[in-house]
Amino acid sequence: MYAAKWQLTKLLYQHGWRKQRIIVLFKVINWMMVLPASHQQRYWQAVLQLEKERKMEWISPLEQSFIDKGWERGLKKGLTQGLEKGIEKGLERGLEQGRREGAALLLERLLLQRFGPLPQTTRRRLAKASVEQLGAWSDALAEAQSLRQVFAPQARA
Repeated sequence: MYAAKWQLTKLLYQHGWRKQRIIVLFKVINWMMVLPASHQQRYWQAVLQLEKERKMEWISPLEQSFIDKGWERGLKKGLTQGLEKGIEKGLERGLEQGRREGAALLLERLLLQRFGPLPQTTRRRLAKASVEQLGAWSDALAEAQSLRQVFAPQARA
């Protein structure tokens, strides 16, 4: 879409229209063809270069100032939101992992107290289990008479 927007922008000047008409059409094109941030910055640089070459201001200095400030604010807001979302996701993952590890350690400890030393396969199974699965096994532990009964298919969540 960048190439199409740029081509339309260059064609505006080539038609020999009055400056005001070109500016209005330029604004319409800019409104209709929104580019991703990486392309938009390249587009504005190309427009500014074309303005210099043609000695015609499509964007007034005041508009350019607003555009620049908008870019800065948008970038800051985007970075802030991205950072906040990243921190939030990281905390969620960390909390989930902490809950899972805590549940696994607690269940392992209870199994050890009830049934004695655990086979390595059981320890691996506990380490890989989800919080839900660990909860189901913990519930099954209350009535199980053997380690095998804790992990029986009906005890799974």
